Amino acid sequence: MTNKNGVPKFRRETAAARRGALIEATLRSLEQYGHEGTSIRRISATAGVSIGLINHHFRSKAELIAAAYESLATALQKSLRRRARDKAGAPRERLAGFFRASFAPQILDPAVFKVWLVFWSMVLYSPEMRAVHDRSYRGYRSMLESLLGSLAQSGDAPRFKLRPAAIALGALLDGLWFELSLSPAIFNAAEAVAICEDWIAALCSGALPSLLVQPLNARARRKNTRESRE
Repeated sequence: MTNKNGVPKFRRETAAARRGALIEATLRSLEQYGHEGTSIRRISATAGVSIGLINHHFRSKAELIAAAYESLATALQKSLRRRARDKAGAPRERLAGFFRASFAPQILDPAVFKVWLVFWSMVLYSPEMRAVHDRSYRGYRSMLESLLGSLAQSGDAPRFKLRPAAIALGALLDGLWFELSLSPAIFNAAEAVAICEDWIAALCSGALPSLLVQPLNARARRKNTRESRE
């Protein structure tokens, strides 16, 4: 935008917009150069700003990278949360939609996976990264508990322990996503979704006894298995 003399008008960006631009530049730098190759100088060059501006918004490189980690994790969870909150359809249909969203092409983007690997490699020795990881994991598990809680309330499954069930399902999703990102030629997203749906069918049939509030006898397990297949 220019004034009547053709001179560009100065527009002051908000602090949130500046922080967002710096976080985006950090993600691009991590994707291209990894953690060791990402410096404040390189981030400032990528963002097209001075080093002083970065120091104004972030106290350290560790704090900036932690903010980038949280930004990526939050964006992913927002995308998945929209699917988790879809009230149309039965609980198992909502879970199936969540599984499909979890293995969508944008989630399996190799460039994004590279950045996740950088973040995870830092969690063990960076307090800032550990704090972000713990917050994001709690949020993710909360989504799974919400979806599984709806399943429990529907009566489609025997009474099960919600927290360990969410932990187990999260581990299955993460493991499949990790292997699919590393070796996409071995299996595909549709197979990953089918495996997750099979896990839900096993839960509904009582075939995961350690997760049940009260283990089913053999007759009840057979009955639930037949019903889960119908």
